Amino acid sequence: MTEQEFAVLVQEVAREEAPRLFAIVEEQGDRESVRVAGYGVAFEDRAEVSAVEGGFHLSSQSPESARVLFEISSRSAGTRRAHLVWLR
Repeated sequence: MTEQEFAVLVQEVAREEAPRLFAIVEEQGDRESVRVAGYGVAFEDRAEVSAVEGGFHLSSQSPESARVLFEISSRSAGTRRAHLVWLR
């Protein structure tokens, strides 16, 4: 394999295995407003999420599990529902 062919292979593998970016968006009231609560990175075996406000960081089994945890933890603050939004 030539150096150029190897460089192409490296790029392909990096792109194919790249984690997916997502946001967790909280719905306030009866579709009155929304806010981004956190941004995350989905790996094959887990998801890592950082809250927009404060130093809260969450590791979960999946982006959907993270969404559920954000939804549960923010109910007392008036959040009706949390949405998972894929960014790419």
